[in-house]
Amino acid sequence: MGLTRGLVAMLLCLAVLLTGGWGLRSPVPSPPEAVSPSAPAGALQEVAPPLAVQQMQGEMAELRPQLRILAPADDTVLPAGPWLLELSIDGWPLVAEGALGIGPHLVVQLDDQPPHRLTDPASDGSGTTFLQLPMEPLRPGSHRLTVYAARPWGEAVKSAGGSSQIRLHRVAPNPLQLPPPGSAQLISAIPVDRPIAEPVPIDWLLLDAPLQRLRGDDRQWLLRVTINGDSFLADQQTTLWLKGLRPGANAVQLELLDGLGEPLNPPFNSLVQEISLSGDGGSLWRNGKLTALERDQLLGRASAAVAPPGLEAESGAGVAEPKAAEQPTDDAGAAESEEGLAVAAQPEPVLEPLPHQPDRDDGSEPFDATVAS
Repeated sequence: MGLTRGLVAMLLCLAVLLTGGWGLRSPVPSPPEAVSPSAPAGALQEVAPPLAVQQMQGEMAELRPQLRILAPADDTVLPAGPWLLELSIDGWPLVAEGALGIGPHLVVQLDDQPPHRLTDPASDGSGTTFLQLPMEPLRPGSHRLTVYAARPWGEAVKSAGGSSQIRLHRVAPNPLQLPPPGSAQLISAIPVDRPIAEPVPIDWLLLDAPLQRLRGDDRQWLLRVTINGDSFLADQQTTLWLKGLRPGANAVQLELLDGLGEPLNPPFNSLVQEISLSGDGGSLWRNGKLTALERDQLLGRASAAVAPPGLEAESGAGVAEPKAAEQPTDDAGAAESEEGLAVAAQPEPVLEPLPHQPDRDDGSEPFDATVAS
């Protein structure tokens, strides 16, 4: 009898377990909700780009730079001492610093060190430009070196071929210093090394990031921007122009998140930088609409020399024609020599675009890059 009661009790317990207990089963958690983008908050306000930036965006819309890192090769273990970075760029002018500020250029970013901005006064973007940049010795371990084409205000070119990255090592590789190959990487393109004024461009590169919106409105990543404690979320890889920063130093944090708002590939995709506002922003092209001549100078199509008398700034679409020299009317003037007439009839000089630069693929030495200070 006791054995029978024991078997019955065991069967009852088993039945209770199979049917989910006495109503004590934990509720099934609901799936986490996707996070949506949000507008700048607090003191921050998103505004339109400056007029000059809008003009230059139109001028540069068709440019598709093709950038290559020629040396060192990817995954190279470098010896001790300085080393040489060799690059080539097609379809992109490299305009040096002038009265209007730097023009289109290249940015070399090694880990989180200050960027190098490269120009070549002989480049007009019509052929291949070769550059060499002497680099400081690497610390032991592994490093990421990223190079990208940048517009005059520092915005990274995000089209295919506009950027390239290699991994370098010193002494021996250390995989823990690098994100896994093929994983998403966030590279800040905020020009923190340049004088800057409002509106401030907040820009970044995403390498190997998941594609957005493959199915409807699903999001594979978001960028959380936090400035002086005020945060918002962006889900498009476009430059944000912000107002509302404080005079002087401002704390900026960029964090790459997945579609649910969780850190994506930490800790490599959480970046902290400092933006210091200056009074004039460092360049004249921020101060309003550019003339046709100024646009040509920024794109390397004209000399940066001061325009001669007779050339007036454009108010609509072009530079004013120079005034023709007056012809002599008296007899003494008619008796002038043929040479004198030729000089008198010559119009005032006009700035001409730089001549076409041939491709540098004839075995000549690469250009030693100019580093903008």
